[in-house]
Amino acid sequence: MTAIAGQWLPNWRHGFIALQATDLVGLALDRIVEDVSSAEYARMDADPGAPLFHGEARAVTFVRQAIGPFAGPRLEIVRIGEVKTQAGIKVERTHASFAPGSLGAFRDPATLLQPPLCLVFAYAGADRQWRPQWEGAARLPYAVRLTVRTESGAFVASTAFALKVTAAPEIAAQPQAQPPHATETPQ
Repeated sequence: MTAIAGQWLPNWRHGFIALQATDLVGLALDRIVEDVSSAEYARMDADPGAPLFHGEARAVTFVRQAIGPFAGPRLEIVRIGEVKTQAGIKVERTHASFAPGSLGAFRDPATLLQPPLCLVFAYAGADRQWRPQWEGAARLPYAVRLTVRTESGAFVASTAFALKVTAAPEIAAQPQAQPPHATETPQ
């Protein structure tokens, strides 16, 4: 009986650790999807222009309704992206108070993914073409794709999701040109 348990326990432990790591990746993706899909159309100043949304392949910064204990009805700026540490590159979520005209200091880092995992973002507009960057557009992206890989490039997980809001009310009310793949039917 001891010999069987001695062989079974290490395999069980290895499987349990792998399952736990998978759960942690799933929780990180859930947190990121909830955050980014809740991005708000907000500008840093009163002038017409692009909303605060800086999307890069390895990080994204945007405005959303504040969450968490004692958050209250206010907006915050959230950054999700890579941070270099002694152990390697990890993915963190930080936030700052939103105040038009100034960008506050980011605080309260929360680790979402640890080495050897890394996160790659991609952004799609109305044309449904994925891009590694999204910045300076009049609208927020329509969709964001997250891909988790190991530092060596091995695929771990991926998901894509739509944003809840993509434009300010005055922009969203304007009719859009039909995408190039749409066709009209004669009447």
